[in-house]
Amino acid sequence: MSRIGAGDSRDSPKPIRIVVVGDKGTGKSSLIMAVASGAFHPNIPIVLPYINFSSECFIEGTSATIIDTSSRPEDQDDVIMEVKNADSIILTFAYERQETFDRLKEFWLPLFRKLEVRVPIIVAGYKVDKEYSYYQFSIDLIMSPIVEKYPEIETSIQWSALRLNQARNIIYYAHKAVVHPKGPLIDLETSLLKPRCIAALSRIFILFDHNRDGTLNADELYDMQVKCFNQAMGPSLIEEKIIKVIKRKFPRGIYKRGLTLDGFLFQCKLYIENSKTKSLWTILRKFGYNNDLRLADDMIPYSSFEREADQSVELTDEAIEFLSQVYKFYDYCGYNNLRPKWMAHLFQTAPESPWSEAPYKGAAVENDGGLSLEAFLSLWSLMTLIDPAKTLEYLIYIRYACDLSSAIRVTSKRAQDRVEQKTEREVIQCFVFGPKNAGKSALLNQFIGRSYDDVNKNGSTRYAVNMVDQSGVIPNTKKTLVLKEVRIREDGFLLSDEALAACDVAIFVFDYSDESSWKSAIDLLAEVATMSKKAGFEFPCLMVAAKADLRSFPMAVQESRRVTQDLGIGAPIPISSKYGYFHQLFLKILTTAAHPHLNIPEIKSKKKSISSLMVVSIGTVALIAGIASFRLYAARKQS
Repeated sequence: MSRIGAGDSRDSPKPIRIVVVGDKGTGKSSLIMAVASGAFHPNIPIVLPYINFSSECFIEGTSATIIDTSSRPEDQDDVIMEVKNADSIILTFAYERQETFDRLKEFWLPLFRKLEVRVPIIVAGYKVDKEYSYYQFSIDLIMSPIVEKYPEIETSIQWSALRLNQARNIIYYAHKAVVHPKGPLIDLETSLLKPRCIAALSRIFILFDHNRDGTLNADELYDMQVKCFNQAMGPSLIEEKIIKVIKRKFPRGIYKRGLTLDGFLFQCKLYIENSKTKSLWTILRKFGYNNDLRLADDMIPYSSFEREADQSVELTDEAIEFLSQVYKFYDYCGYNNLRPKWMAHLFQTAPESPWSEAPYKGAAVENDGGLSLEAFLSLWSLMTLIDPAKTLEYLIYIRYACDLSSAIRVTSKRAQDRVEQKTEREVIQCFVFGPKNAGKSALLNQFIGRSYDDVNKNGSTRYAVNMVDQSGVIPNTKKTLVLKEVRIREDGFLLSDEALAACDVAIFVFDYSDESSWKSAIDLLAEVATMSKKAGFEFPCLMVAAKADLRSFPMAVQESRRVTQDLGIGAPIPISSKYGYFHQLFLKILTTAAHPHLNIPEIKSKKKSISSLMVVSIGTVALIAGIASFRLYAARKQS
């Protein structure tokens, strides 16, 4: 193992940081120098500089930096800093000094836990070579009680001037523990495989279960070995070395001379228990898994969704058909309500459900926690819109069989749509702006079927997605509508040009009963329209009069009508969370998106727009009639 002064190439993986710590006189510097030079040096500096080992020094092909540390109390802060940045730790003690061994359990290991350092630890016991030594007992024997309490200890090795091969093994194991870590695979306290490990192995098992009988027979196990290790035992040896061994140690792991999923997981657990984590990681790496047990970046065809800021990504008909079939398979009773239990089965080969956290959690219509096919596809559309890489990743987990690039498509530019005065988008993203308490969250809640009373509980909703039936406008047509609530920061509203480019339609919600809310909404519209025009990403805008069941502020109808006419956009659309009549608004949003050249505000200057609020005009019979009709309808509905 040779030393090099410079690191590997810029494109190589980041070197693994191996930090050597321990009390004074426990062989820290001697160990590093022995490995670096291939010889034992009794007289060396108190603390060595960083020593780099090239990737050629390790079978795994990843370089490493070995970091020596001081034993002086005044350098304790530096030691802690190095430990916190370590990828693995070598903890040293001296056989001939009992107090250094006691310090492992009384000081060092408790310190690592206090610092919440969760990296593999290799214990190295330095032994002075003597012809007749009292210390002939195994290091495994004396370390066993400590390892039980501190399962983060990967292994323990003793070394000496006459055992330089063992010194090299210490570095090798510290390196291997990072490249082929136990941590992601198994819970060191319970000795059970971790959920993500089980998910990854379950996917691999299913991929090799060619005849779909729920077991891996000798031929299928042979195919797995060839695929993962480029070699394999013959069928007779597989029967002898795998099937019979598992049957003896774990009977329910075998069914009709085939390895069940439980049996396969048991076999993988044996790899870990027998210190063959490299074999298990070889299988996992072959199927694209990284140390987090997620698919590595090189498994995702990022080039398939390269796009400009004003283009979006949608599912293709092929992907929608696949997802529909998957849904129907798990909703086998045909209730059109995929319950959480069956959703868990669907994503059992994924690290976790992709929708367990924001922004997806609570973003679609749910029925007692279950999803209809429309809601299911809506969530896939939302994920594809805002994170297409994640969509492709999860399609792999659920075994999408076709070329991944066939699952998504990049839409035309929005600027081009405005020129052509039409759009072919199937997923429309609507930004929802408005001042505080205007009714934005209530609008999103209503869109996904939440009650008026749920507004405060679910006020954190940022996205809401649903399919909107346009049959009354265009026969047999549904589009997916995504509402994105845009929040105003305390230091003022600001969106990047790229964020604005993702908007198909913007609506500006104001409280119909509050004049200040109306003025703030117009102020927002002026600011957004000005910014979007400057960035070259103009989009249609609509005003929405929320809480239309309440008494309006004086001159509300006249003023709002005149201002929207002056801006060149439609009159405010009245809605009420209390009475819940929203379908016409959602249809209006989709209709507006279908004509992207219309309803674009004509803002000469923000100042002019705001000052125009102070001027009142009349002649607004049409809008008065519209508001009155809505309130009459709501009153009749209530009665």
